Amino acid sequence: MDMSNIAKWIPVPYFQIRQDGTILNSSNITHSYFQSTSSIWNIIYKEDRNKAILMLSQITNSYPVTQYLILQTSNKLFMNFKCTIQWQDSIGHLVCTEAKNIKAPSVLSVQKSLVNTQKRLEESEKHLNNVIKILDIRKH
Repeated sequence: MDMSNIAKWIPVPYFQIRQDGTILNSSNITHSYFQSTSSIWNIIYKEDRNKAILMLSQITNSYPVTQYLILQTSNKLFMNFKCTIQWQDSIGHLVCTEAKNIKAPSVLSVQKSLVNTQKRLEESEKHLNNVIKILDIRKH
């Protein structure tokens, strides 16, 4: 069994890439996360491209390099991923897994903000109801 066939069955988003970002191969599950593309640059958020350049420039290192990158998913949303690449014979083996722990604080802060907004709206509603009562009394 050749390596390209084995790569298809890796159970996480996995890419075999060249240093220029050209995708040579990917795992089957990759397609459920990302749109089909011939270059890794098509899914990397513009603000994170410098971090990706740093990863791809370390082709001579034999140890894995990890960066957190924002990638565009197949539903056009941008999400945080932990991306680790290891180079072997000028081929990069890139694994990108969702970094859910990074998103949790932002979800909690949004939820907290919504609760605070709801409380302020309820207070505003009480004040408006009092004003309406006062205006009704003045009319009579």
